[in-house]
Amino acid sequence: MAPVLRGWAQYHSPVVAKATFHRLDVKIWYLLWRWAKRNHSKKGRRWVRERYFHTIGNRNWEFACKKGSTESDYIRLKPLSATPIVRHTKIKGAFNPFDPVWEKEGESLRMQRMLHSLRYRREIAGLYRLQKGECLHCMHPITQATGWQEHHLEHILQGGKNVLDNRVMPVPDILCA
Repeated sequence: MAPVLRGWAQYHSPVVAKATFHRLDVKIWYLLWRWAKRNHSKKGRRWVRERYFHTIGNRNWEFACKKGSTESDYIRLKPLSATPIVRHTKIKGAFNPFDPVWEKEGESLRMQRMLHSLRYRREIAGLYRLQKGECLHCMHPITQATGWQEHHLEHILQGGKNVLDNRVMPVPDILCA
């Protein structure tokens, strides 16, 4: 159930859906409470609450199962309202993806949009491993602090493909000498 809810929430995250997520959290909690009471009809409310609903951090009545003895050892159902709302980034009216002048703008826009995609994060991790965590130009280590860019060896406008073998991940121009 958790992967389905998380996927649905990520799909709807660009939309103004915080209030909807909260309403669904309440509805899901109610359905889980009814399920727990129905499955343990001979037990009391307190037992059901102690068994399935816990206080984790500053959240009470969190549906979770104990995995270990400490507070952090819970398998829990992440609330939909915890999903960050990520706004869609608009492009400039004059932007033309086929014009070489706008190529740098297109790459930064693509990076900005795709950082929220799990597939893209896997590709970045693959590029990072291929380059052994270093910039291919200056051998400077690539970290979150230094940041990175993504470039195509053979530009897409000139017939290059969007595959890992045709991409490199250098550090920003400021650090790369």
